Amino acid sequence: MFLFKYKVSIFAAEFKKLTSIMKKLISSLLLAFVCATAMAEIDAKEYGVFVKNDHHVFYCSHNGIHVVVDPTIGGLFEPHITIINNSGHEFLFEPKKIKVSAYAIPGNTHKGTRYRTERFLSRGDTLCFEKDELTMYTPEKYTKKRINSMRWDDFFGEVLVVAVETLASSGDKRTEYWNDVRRDRRNQEAEAERVTERTRISEGYWKANTIFNHTEREGFIAIKPIKSQYIILDIPVDGENFHFLIDNNAHY
Repeated sequence: MFLFKYKVSIFAAEFKKLTSIMKKLISSLLLAFVCATAMAEIDAKEYGVFVKNDHHVFYCSHNGIHVVVDPTIGGLFEPHITIINNSGHEFLFEPKKIKVSAYAIPGNTHKGTRYRTERFLSRGDTLCFEKDELTMYTPEKYTKKRINSMRWDDFFGEVLVVAVETLASSGDKRTEYWNDVRRDRRNQEAEAERVTERTRISEGYWKANTIFNHTEREGFIAIKPIKSQYIILDIPVDGENFHFLIDNNAHY
């Protein structure tokens, strides 16, 4: 009886050991499969990063198409995108199909900390995170947002300046006259800045375009900001997805 229990005990230990080995083997095979798949995708496309004005600029080349994402001009949430076509054929690029997302901490619903994943993403660790889709503005909505923001900034600034001028004038008619002149000038300058901003968005925001062979086009998109140093851009160009994890971290 004792010998039987001893053999059973040995068998259980060996079975547990074998099970552990099999789990590790399966895990290794799955990891190898995932890595091989990822490397195949990476090998098919040439990704790279260079530094401009102390910040990262991201690029990818594939079959004669080059996509460059530059967050140094308008910032992380207004990235500048350039598409260079040397593929030998023309294609239609539709920016509305761009997908924007961000890695998020599972279980954290607070907007101020949900996307604070910098410490992990800087090491390339993305496996444990959730992914939230972000809002990309249309040119019309972004224009409205920017102009409204500028109007409110101008309004509050003007209220403060008028209050100071009123206190300083002490009822002096000449001073009040020149205060009115300066106020009109400020209003004209503010309106001119809003016109400039409308023009900038109208001319620079990415719209659907046919990109002919041996030509390039560029523009920017605008994304609703979140509290994150990283965002993900999936940019479909000529039937291929160009995947970027971009940051706006200073390169010091």
